[in-house]
Amino acid sequence: MKKIFLLLIFLSTAILPQYKAKLVINGTPEAAVINPLYSPDGSKIAFTKSGYQGLWIYDVNKNSEVQLTDEMAAGFGYLWSSDSKFILTRVAKYENDRRYNAVKIFDVETKSSNQLNEYQTMMPYLPQWSDGCSKVYLPAKGVNEIYNSGLEKNSTQLNKYLVFEKGNKLNVLDLSTNYINTIEPIKDAEYINISLSPDQSKIVFEVMGGNMYKINVDGSGLTDLGKGNRPKWSPDSKNITYMITDDNGYEIISSDIYLINSDGSEKINLTNSDTIIEITPSFSPDGKSILFENYLEGSIYLMNIE
Repeated sequence: MKKIFLLLIFLSTAILPQYKAKLVINGTPEAAVINPLYSPDGSKIAFTKSGYQGLWIYDVNKNSEVQLTDEMAAGFGYLWSSDSKFILTRVAKYENDRRYNAVKIFDVETKSSNQLNEYQTMMPYLPQWSDGCSKVYLPAKGVNEIYNSGLEKNSTQLNKYLVFEKGNKLNVLDLSTNYINTIEPIKDAEYINISLSPDQSKIVFEVMGGNMYKINVDGSGLTDLGKGNRPKWSPDSKNITYMITDDNGYEIISSDIYLINSDGSEKINLTNSDTIIEITPSFSPDGKSILFENYLEGSIYLMNIE
């Protein structure tokens, strides 16, 4: 990744010339494949389809895909377990025109699922892995909820913190003490697309209708990263990839994918294309590539950034 910055250090505008990308998962504008996310071991890519309906698993080595579930909303805000064997998500269904939500864990190999709670109408927050995947933490408007996942504790995913938005504040839960530190870096702002860095030291987030920001977990070091959407951390916690989009009020009309250092320096346009609309980037586990969607095609591509 450093090679990119060295190549561009003498350029007046940081633009990566003619990026190279390969088609990974084929979709169509009418049946788009969206929201791709690598498994931690790099062997699989989870994705969903239009409206976040269902979840599919693409096997990188076998070049094949299988459907994990067809449930509503399963493809929104889902999370891999650190051993790449399970996916945690919030699913939905409608009864008598009312939406009900529940938390489920899917076994990627067997396609079986474990429902952790009853379907309920009020579930505005997404579940998160906790305590080495042995527990699931669900923020709530009232008392936050904790569920046993039924999985053995995985020592590679012993998080120090969980981060979520609640009451127009960033909530940082210290898992060693169960103390929640509430941070309001920008007064009266609505925080979205919040992401904790892999090294558990920094948070990146968007302000609704505003810019992206980075802040330390203790609330110090607020950094304005400028305009951007859907930020995602690199595996080494040094860089952030994101998109900058324009729309006409109905749909996206242009978008490019960017890379920036977490301190706000070395902003690079990785795509810089006029005819392709690249959106929702995320890193491969080795940090050498970025997954993204081709909005017009409805397909998923992989871009090498070395």
